[in-house]
Amino acid sequence: MSRRNGTKGQRLIELFNALQRRETTFGQIYAMSASCGIDARRVLADHFQRGHGRA
Repeated sequence: MSRRNGTKGQRLIELFNALQRRETTFGQIYAMSASCGIDARRVLADHFQRGHGRA
């Protein structure tokens, strides 16, 4: 799978998986987002906005 997705794609998948784990820290999300070239604040805002209203 990592071959088909490339390095950046694999990092994005790892970031998505990390967001699903409660033990992942904000610092880890910031570092992983930076390695993908995306804004961690946006990643976290989108993640928590989507989760709003779930039990």
